[in-house]
Amino acid sequence: MKLRGLLAVLLVLAILFPLSSIFQSASIPYASFAGSGQNVVVVAKEDYVFARVVITVQPLANDPGVQITGGSNLPAITFPNGTTRQVPAETTFVFTLPNVSVFPLSQTYASGPGYQISPESPVSAQLLSGENSTLGMDNLIDNSIPGIHVYQYVLTGDATVTVNVFGVSL
Repeated sequence: MKLRGLLAVLLVLAILFPLSSIFQSASIPYASFAGSGQNVVVVAKEDYVFARVVITVQPLANDPGVQITGGSNLPAITFPNGTTRQVPAETTFVFTLPNVSVFPLSQTYASGPGYQISPESPVSAQLLSGENSTLGMDNLIDNSIPGIHVYQYVLTGDATVTVNVFGVSL
């Protein structure tokens, strides 16, 4: 009886262990910027990953106890399609990035300004701020790498931002 119970537990663990590798995540836990010009959130993923991106923008002018001298610039976010939206109060944006393929067709390693993708880490989220963001802007989106998609969200103004990317590879 004990042997059957042990075998059942081992069978369940053997089934669940591979499933634990299908979930990925990346995050920028807390970044605050004031007077730094533009900042770019770079999210990259492999084609086979279905991802959900959650970006929360909090204007610094609305943070309790924060004093900004020299005036405050309300933040704005520009999405990958070019649409810009002002953010007068704390706002959470949620984006779904669909998967294009079901299985990884190749083992892809790719990196560029603001992202690094590998089979061990098929999703990436980074924040390029200040001078780094303007240096990489011209060459930031490189969707010419087969199997990789890179998205950029441009933030301007005085704000605090958190980013979470949750991915599932099917």
